[in-house]
Amino acid sequence: MLIHKNSNKQAGLVTLFALMGLILISYVAASIQTSYAQDVTKTLTLDARAVLDKSVVVRGDSQTIRFKVVDASTGAPIGGAIARATVTYNDGVTVRQFATATDASGVAVISWTIESDTVPGSFSVTYGVSAAQYVTEQFDKTFMVVPRSINGDNNHNNDNHHNHNHHD
Repeated sequence: MLIHKNSNKQAGLVTLFALMGLILISYVAASIQTSYAQDVTKTLTLDARAVLDKSVVVRGDSQTIRFKVVDASTGAPIGGAIARATVTYNDGVTVRQFATATDASGVAVISWTIESDTVPGSFSVTYGVSAAQYVTEQFDKTFMVVPRSINGDNNHNNDNHHNHNHHD
């Protein structure tokens, strides 16, 4: 009978230690998962710059936006970030939306042609840049669109900026 009582005590102790081990393993696993989750969801800041090629665009010409996106703390380029632009024309009705990904060097380019019959005036651009684990950046700029002839003579195209006066 004495052996039987010790066997029950030993079995109880083994069960107790096994339960304590499971609890400890569960606690360690939960701590690792929590730590990993905090690292993954840690908010990072990006430094996004967007530059318009022209502050004044002649109707019928193109406008280009150049983006450069880097990690704000390390300066490392962020490839695969989404660069967006929403352009609202002077008429307040026409809206153009663009999106493209940055390349491995953190650069993206958006270019389009301003229609030749568009209403001249001030156009607004809302830029946005987003990347996984980074806070989204958004900012606004404006540029002017002018008729082909800025001197009022609409019968003559003022294309001197394209005319290089080459003669044979």
